[in-house]
Amino acid sequence: MGNRLSFSLTASEQRRVEMGRLMGERVDARGLGDGIMVVVIAVVYFIDVLAAAYMLWHRRYPPIKCKSPILMACMVCAGVLWFAGDLQTNGHVPLAGTALTNCKAFGVWVRIVLGVCTLSALIAMRAYGLFRVFRNNQPFRGWGLFAPYAAYCACMAVYGVVSQVVAPRLTIQYVSALDICYYHAGFKASLFAVIWATWLIVAFLSWRIRNIKSSFNEARESLLACSAVFAVLIFTTIMHYTSPKFALSQRLRIVTTSFDHLATNVFWWSIMGAPLANCLVRRQRYLDYWVGKLREDGLQRMYDVSSGCNSAKQSSVYQRNSMFANEY
Repeated sequence: MGNRLSFSLTASEQRRVEMGRLMGERVDARGLGDGIMVVVIAVVYFIDVLAAAYMLWHRRYPPIKCKSPILMACMVCAGVLWFAGDLQTNGHVPLAGTALTNCKAFGVWVRIVLGVCTLSALIAMRAYGLFRVFRNNQPFRGWGLFAPYAAYCACMAVYGVVSQVVAPRLTIQYVSALDICYYHAGFKASLFAVIWATWLIVAFLSWRIRNIKSSFNEARESLLACSAVFAVLIFTTIMHYTSPKFALSQRLRIVTTSFDHLATNVFWWSIMGAPLANCLVRRQRYLDYWVGKLREDGLQRMYDVSSGCNSAKQSSVYQRNSMFANEY
């Protein structure tokens, strides 16, 4: 089989389709549809990376700084890794003759541990940080913030190691005849349990902080993001168990991967879209508007705000109690 994605039907894919027919499986050849999807999502993530770089360059701009720019940049990296893993496990590219036949390396470590779970954990940590600041009056820093995330990462590392040593037939294995990676049903159940638990925590924390001061309120963004993510989770969970060999169907694999990364981008851009766009096209006017909202929220005591609304300087009180105390 070939080892490159092609926009046309190759001889290797024709042989793969024929092999599937002999095994009683309907196999849709990789071709134009997969290629277009890969290019489109790759371009989207390229734009995301550029936006994240711009965000980090302007991370001291207060409306951006309050969005936890470093965490948001890490989310983009996790999304890219998730996409790279999806290319393998969802069957979009030929695997034979490449490192992609190592299903555990890409399907478990890259896609699940460093991609899906890291992204979900970062989102949960950011929601927990807002909860600490605005509900518990605690700073967006220190062990109180990072300890739960560190514990989660340690658990995922253990999960990855255990998955690595357990036999492939019980976790994920390469099926050479069909040139795909196949997840065992029990292993998939454990993965979905972790992801569902993480997002239920995110939804709970988002609900608890829905009424925080409007300068920092992301209730609408959180509702949009959580709705998109849970819709995708429901679809993906049902699809994985009703069509466990979905990677053989071009329509199902394209829809699955596209939905995954649509939800990821809906979340990211719902949070960062407004501050990035306004920083780019009307930087000072948006800062004036944002500082005005601080005044309306009664947060002017935590700031030294000039009479003309042209600047905002952090005070020592705010440095102790807000996520502005760092650049996470």
